[in-house]
Amino acid sequence: MHTLILCLGICSAFALGLKLPNPDEKSEKIVGCYTTGGDLAELDLLCTHMFYSYVGIDKDASIQIIDPYEDIEGQGYIEFNDLRKKNPKLKTLISIRNNDNHLLPNITNIDSPYRVVTDPALQEKLVNNIVNFVKKYGFSGIDLDLTDTSEFGGHPSDKGNLVSSLKALREKFDKEGLILSVLVDPNEETAKRFYDIKGISKYVNFINLRTFDFHGISDAEKKVGHTSPMYSSSKENAEDRKKNIDYVVKYWISQSAPPNKLILGTASYGTSYTLANSKQIGRGALFSDVGSYATSIEGTLEYFNVCLLLKKPEWKHLYDEEQQVPYIYYENQIVAYESVESIKTKVIYAEEMKLGGVWIYSVHQDDFGGVCGEKYPLLKTVNRVLEKKL
Repeated sequence: MHTLILCLGICSAFALGLKLPNPDEKSEKIVGCYTTGGDLAELDLLCTHMFYSYVGIDKDASIQIIDPYEDIEGQGYIEFNDLRKKNPKLKTLISIRNNDNHLLPNITNIDSPYRVVTDPALQEKLVNNIVNFVKKYGFSGIDLDLTDTSEFGGHPSDKGNLVSSLKALREKFDKEGLILSVLVDPNEETAKRFYDIKGISKYVNFINLRTFDFHGISDAEKKVGHTSPMYSSSKENAEDRKKNIDYVVKYWISQSAPPNKLILGTASYGTSYTLANSKQIGRGALFSDVGSYATSIEGTLEYFNVCLLLKKPEWKHLYDEEQQVPYIYYENQIVAYESVESIKTKVIYAEEMKLGGVWIYSVHQDDFGGVCGEKYPLLKTVNRVLEKKL
């Protein structure tokens, strides 16, 4: 695979006083891949950064391995990090997420002693535990999941204390040559309440925008929507017009996030709905329940299952011109999904906005086995667009 180009914003980083680990004259566009293990063949060549999901943070700031049998006894960590032996340029990161609501205080217990990030003593312990964990198992760095914050309340100082924790991590990581990234929620209100975007941007290498899950089965209005619309629809209300990639990217840039530190998130799964009226289809149509083809209670349907439906002649195609996303439908069933073409549109957008790259969740929901033809068609589309081959 040709070398991809990632703009990590060296000049901007120096202006912000940020020292990047292992700086290189030539940097690459990020192709980020989230995985929970499994078949890792080819991924060392298709991804520049891989994220292993996940470990938790406990109330005493310790790192909790969620599945010791798979990760340790089954040598999940070893196999994952050994990919760097095949491709030394590959970066392997461990995803760290809140475990039992300890990253930020619970709104019903605002004075809880388990304020891991905002308690100075626990903060130092947390930083040391993270560094020790990463070094022990041989990861290139961490991806800190900050997407659960909408479930929490907290003190006004929490935004600043989060930045303080990232600063402390940055200082330790610089000494060890480690990568620090964060995964953030796309909701503007969440960002306003919990994220000091300028401060976060100063201390992380890059920011993974979760620019999907904008709509789904849990939507209160029970109206069909795409998980990751490119743009707003003229038929949406003011609040829904914020639920799209274009709005989120421009909001983060307006709040002083360097574009080349923003990594655009894409999903390799769709959402399956049962329509309330089979004659009303597409965005805004009422749905009554999870779709019959869904493989989870959230209505998700992996691309390797979607592609099988695409081969059936009875399923009809619908393309939303305004939002630039596809649907397929049959009788009272409709699936909002990502296609090769919609992924291509999003990667081109990331290029035009001079973003730092694109990440996909998750690579094993793509057609990793090639059941419909080419293996990893969505992930390979990301690569081809960035390499100017598509």
